Order: sequence, then C-alpha cells, then structure tokens
Amino acid sequence: MIDEPNPAVTMTSGVRGLIRFARPARTRFLIAGALSAVSALLSLVPFWVIYRTIEELVTGSATRSQLWTLAGIGFVVIIVRFVVFGVSIAVSHVASYEVLYGIRLGLAEHLARVPLGRVTRRRSGEIKKVMGDDVERLELFLAHGIPDVVAAVVTLTAVPIWMFTVDWRMAIAAVGVVVPAFIAMSVAMQRSMRNMNDYHSSLSAMNASVIELVRGMPVVKVFNRGSDRVRDAERAVDDYVDTVKRYSADFLPLGTAFFVLLGANVALIVPLGVWLNESGSLSDVDLLFFFVVGLGALLPVISLLQLFANLNHLTSGGNLVNEILAIPVLDVRTAGSGPADSSVEFDDVTFSYDGPDGRAVLSDVSFLAEPGQITALVGPSGAGKSTVAALVARFWDVEHGAVRVGGADVRDMTPDDLARHVAVVLQDTFLFDDTIAANLRIGKPDASSDELVAAASAAQAHDFIIGFPDGYETVVGERGTSLSGGERQRVTLARAILADAPVILLDEATSFADPENEVLIQDAIGRLVHGKTVIMIAHRLSTVMHADQILVIDGGRVVERGTHTELLSHEALYAHLWGDYTSSESVALGDAVRGGLS
Repeated sequence: MIDEPNPAVTMTSGVRGLIRFARPARTRFLIAGALSAVSALLSLVPFWVIYRTIEELVTGSATRSQLWTLAGIGFVVIIVRFVVFGVSIAVSHVASYEVLYGIRLGLAEHLARVPLGRVTRRRSGEIKKVMGDDVERLELFLAHGIPDVVAAVVTLTAVPIWMFTVDWRMAIAAVGVVVPAFIAMSVAMQRSMRNMNDYHSSLSAMNASVIELVRGMPVVKVFNRGSDRVRDAERAVDDYVDTVKRYSADFLPLGTAFFVLLGANVALIVPLGVWLNESGSLSDVDLLFFFVVGLGALLPVISLLQLFANLNHLTSGGNLVNEILAIPVLDVRTAGSGPADSSVEFDDVTFSYDGPDGRAVLSDVSFLAEPGQITALVGPSGAGKSTVAALVARFWDVEHGAVRVGGADVRDMTPDDLARHVAVVLQDTFLFDDTIAANLRIGKPDASSDELVAAASAAQAHDFIIGFPDGYETVVGERGTSLSGGERQRVTLARAILADAPVILLDEATSFADPENEVLIQDAIGRLVHGKTVIMIAHRLSTVMHADQILVIDGGRVVERGTHTELLSHEALYAHLWGDYTSSESVALGDAVRGGLS
C-alpha cells in the first residue's frame, strides 16, 4: 500500500495535474526519467558517427582503422542505448502500477466509507468505467508518457543546439515549423475538448446499458422484452458513436495540419540547402548532415502526439475520479467509549434519502430494542422498514435525532467497532466471486477451519458445501451464481453466525427461499439470534408472531407497538395486515390442495 495521500484527490487539468499522480512513486519516476534522458542522448551518437564517417570520406582522410573505430562506437552505443531504455521503461512500469494500485485502493476505501446509497444509486457501468477504464488510462501516461516526454524534450533540445552549431540558417529551416504545428494541435485539442464531457457521459451510459442488458437477459427473455432492451442498448451505442464523430470532426482539420507541418521542413531544408551549397556558403558535408539529421529532427515530436491525443481523456477521466472522491464520507465525530450493551435505540429520528429538503422516509421515529429480545418491523411496502435497518448499520446518517447501539451514537463508533457489534443479513444476498471459505471469513477474517465448519453447520450449510468437489474451496462465481438462492442465503447466515455480533439485523432473510430451504433457514436463524438483540423485518407475519416487540410502521412513522396478541386486540393496521395475510395463506393452501388432487 502507498503511504502517500491518494494522488487522485489533487487532480487538476493538464499535464501538471497528471504529473501529480506520480508523486507516490516519484523516486522511481525520476530514475526512469533520468535513464530516458540518457537513452535519448545516446540515440544521437549513431547520427554523429554517420556525420563523422561522411566527413572523413568526403575529405578523403578516412583510414580503414578510423572507419572501423567509428562503426564500433556506433554498435556499442546502440546496444547500451537500448539496455538503458529498457531499464527506464521497466522502472516506469513498476512505478505506474504501484500508483494505479494506490488509486484503485483509495477509491475502494473511499467508497466503503461513503453512504451506501450514494454508491447503489449509480449504475454499475459508471463505477466500473471510473475504477477500471479511467484509472487504467493513467498507465499510458505514467509508464510511457513520462519517459517519452523526457526523451522527446532532451532530443528536441539537443538536436537543434547541434544543428545551430553547424549552420543557423539550416537549423531554422529544420525546426521552424514546430511552433505553428503545436499551435494547430493546441487549437485542435481545445475544440475537441468541448465534446469531452459528452464523450465520457455517453461512454458510461453505453457501458451501463450493455451490462444491464446482459445481466437482465433472463428477465428480458421471460417477459419477451428483448427488442425493447436491445433498442435501449442500441440508442446508447448510437449516442456514443455520434459523440465520437463530433469529437473527430472538431479535431481532424487542425490535427491533420499538425502532421502536415511536421513533414513540411523537407520543403524548406532541401531547396535552401541546395541553394546555399551552390552559393558556396554550405559545405557538402554539412548539406548531407542536414539531409540526415535535419529531416529526422522532428520525429521525437511524434512521441508527444500520443500524450496530447489522450490528454483530454485522461484529465476528464480524472475529474470523474475526483467526483467519486468528493462524495462526503461518514466520518466518526468522536472516539466514544463504545456500546455498553446490545440495545438499539431510535431517538426521534427523521431521515430523507434526498437530504433535509427531500421527502422524509422516516419521521420522528423512537423505540428501544432491548438486549436479548426480538423486535419485529412490519407494515406496508415502502413504509420505511428497511430504512430503519439501514440506519442501524449506518448505511446512511440521520438528519435529526440519533441512532444508538448500546447507548453509543453510531456516528461516534468507528466502522470496525460498529461491524463488531452489528451483523446484517439482507434479502438480497451478495457473495463475492471467491471461495466459500473466503466469503465466510468476511465475517471473521482470522477464523479457523473448525470455526468455518461450526458456523456453516449452524446455518444448515455444511452438508451441501462438502458435497462440492472442492468443498469450502469451491468458487461461487460472480454474486454467488453457482449456488441456488437458498444455498446463498445459508452461506450468508453462516457468515453472520461466524461474526458473532451481539446485534442482528434481518431484512427478509427467507424471502427467496423455497419451502424446504425456508425450514432450514428458519432453523439457522434460530441459532443465529439466540441470546442476541434482533431487529427483524418481515412480510410473512407468521415469522414475527413470537417477537418480544412488534413495531408497525406506516408512512415513515411508528403507528403501533406491542406483542402479537396485544396488536390483534387493537383491531388497527396490524390486525388488518394479519387478516389479509391469513386470508392469502388460506387461498394459497387451497390452491395447492386442489392442484394436488387434479
């Protein structure tokens, strides 16, 4: 890990801003630049050898030994030059990958500390583009751009000086086109920059649309909506193509002029050189020198073209990196003393996903979940039940009031401390594309193999895990797709059991389970919550009948509270929900019986 601050935080536009990325590994980049400068100077030696050889031959003073000596010098220098150049590139690549590692790690750590919804509201293609494509482009500048720029600057400094020492008139003819060429390139880049924001937006939209099409293909096929989703993807691709066309149309005219001007010095060197030679003011040797060196003097400028061609992409991509890094993190206000017990308290909590000016999802919510008891949250869809769990886990911060665990405000607890005290089991189970053992150890990184087996056994997962050829080393695939829904939920429960947190948040943990798996998962939940403080969100009211406390939430407010029996006696919202639930269960049972008899 790089100890320096994440360089992306200080990113500004232009080359100066890009060079700031190199700061964490500046020593290596300085070494790479120095070696590149030496390589550039050594690349001029063969031209000097040719110049001296021509001079010796023209003057007739060359001897066989002198020619062999010059040839030997050229041969040795060429080998040394490529060795030095290779070492320079190797050092710059090591340094650049060190920097990219630091940037990606910094982005991941930052995303882990921002409100969860700020991340989940972004389309996955956008995050992928920033962390993958935009960061990866920096490798082109860091690993290649810095050595190439140093070599080009050294060459473009040394060669003109050398030419001016031979003949100042011919030197001006050779390099005089550089200034108008770069003016043309600068204007071309400025014109094309107008489309850069549209370019990145359309590219992100295209990535996101294609990814969603691929991931949602089962749903698309089931509902026969393939043509609609494909058209959406086609429109995103067409928008991207149109943006690239506008970008190219703005760049090409003056960009082409750049290349034309760089090659135009031949139109000046040849006639001027011949005229000066015929007039007797330029020797044959010097004329040949400018034909050899002068015509190739501007080749290093081409090395800079790649940098200029990608500069807009790099700086605009860096701005997107900054956009993510600018998301406010959930800072810890103070170093509190930590929770005194496993109670969970909501104290007059008001919250909106859109900030203080948005629609309140929760309003003036207050309750206390006692240690060792089960508190169930029920209510209509969209009432705010899952938001309660999200605030306990501090996926978001409240606008008003406080959420406390063991008497400690969650805003005063470090992320590690909160994770040790609160375990979350969501209805949308997520497993990383890794082994089952690695996914389990997210709950306890230093867990032994015996602890893994014990947790998996408690979650009713051990038997199916050892049924795989690789057992606990089985790779589950992206999002755990190689496992069934019930298997994923049991692995998730095993992970929570392994964490052994005193507070458990259960958000519809059995929602996607079939009847057989539901029995196993309910048994696993029973083992998980034993002796814990549990906040359970459920739509199947049969699962909360025996809760110590049931909170009925409607419109973001707690409208009823009590036990199952007490709430039924009130004949209010809970009683109506229970009536609807039991009626639907009876209908479902009758349908199942009739289906079995038919």
